[in-house]
Amino acid sequence: MDGARLSCCIAAACLACGARTPLSSRPLGDSDSGASSDASPVAVTLSIPLGTYEGCTSATVTTRPNFVGSTGRDGSITLTREGDGVSAALAFPSYASGSVAFVPTAGDSAAFRASQSFDVQIANAGFRVVTVTATTGTLSIVGETLFISTHGSAGSDDVRTFFHCRVPAGLQPTSIVTSAPPPGRLTDGVYRSCTTASSTDGPVRAGVTGGLGSLTVTRSAGALRLTWTDSLTPGWDCGGLDFGDAPVTAALTPGQECVIQRPCGPPPSLGPSPDPSAATLTNMRGSMRVNGNALFVDVLGDASAQACGTHDLSIICTNP
Repeated sequence: MDGARLSCCIAAACLACGARTPLSSRPLGDSDSGASSDASPVAVTLSIPLGTYEGCTSATVTTRPNFVGSTGRDGSITLTREGDGVSAALAFPSYASGSVAFVPTAGDSAAFRASQSFDVQIANAGFRVVTVTATTGTLSIVGETLFISTHGSAGSDDVRTFFHCRVPAGLQPTSIVTSAPPPGRLTDGVYRSCTTASSTDGPVRAGVTGGLGSLTVTRSAGALRLTWTDSLTPGWDCGGLDFGDAPVTAALTPGQECVIQRPCGPPPSLGPSPDPSAATLTNMRGSMRVNGNALFVDVLGDASAQACGTHDLSIICTNP
C-alpha cells in the first residue's frame, strides 16, 4: 500500500444524499471563500510561526464513489509568507506534495484559496497519487499544533485531506496584517457528510480516520455545543464539546475532557500490551470555523506519556 494503511472501507450507496439541515435562518455562507458576496473586507492580523514543521501526520478520506479512509507517511510542511497570506509546501514522500495558499481570517487561522491543486495518495485510486483540486479548507494554530484540512475532488472522487504538525520549538510567530472578506458565520444546525482524522504523539502517529456521520451544533446560554454520532470519531468519547458563542471562529471552552479508547493503537497480536486500554484527555484546546460550504473543527488534549501524550482530532462536515 506504499506506506498507507487502510483504516476503513465502507460502501455507501447514498452518500450523495447527505446535506446540511439548518435549524436557523442565518446563512452558512454562499461563496467558496466562506464570505457573502456583498461582505465588506475587514482588517485581520494573523500571528503564525513561519518555517518548516517536521514529523507531520497525514490522512485522506474519500466519500465518493466509495467511503475509504487511509493514513499516510509522516512528512513536513513549510510555511512561508506569500503576499498578504501564507503558503504551505507539502512534502510527504510518496503521499502528498505541492504548495497551497491561505488567506488570513482571524488571529490564529486562515482560509484556503479556492480551486488550488496538489498531489495526494488516495485509496479509491488503488493507493495511487492523484491530483486533487480543493475548493475549501482551513489552516489553524491550536495550542502547539498546526492543523490543515481541505475538501475537494480528484475526478469522480470526493476527497478530504488532514495534516497535523507540532509547532517546532524556537519558532517565533510572524504577524501578517491584511484586509480580507470575513469568512462564513457559525450557525446552529445539523451538519452531515462529516469525516474525521486523528493522530497522536505515540508510535501509531497517524491514528485513524472516521465517519461517515453527522454533527449537531446548538446554541444556548452563550455557548455553541457540538454533539455527534459515535461512529464519526472512532475511539474518542467526548459526550459533546462546548465552544464560545462567536460569529466566525469559536474557541473550545476550557475545563472539558474526552476519553480515548486504545490511546496508543491496537494491542500487539502476541502477549500483553503495556499500554493502557483507555485514557482521559485533559487541557483540551480547540477551535471551529466555517469556510465556504463546510464546517471545520480542530481539537487536541493531553494524556500521560504512557498513553501516548497529546492527541489531535479534526472534523470536516460539508455538503456532498
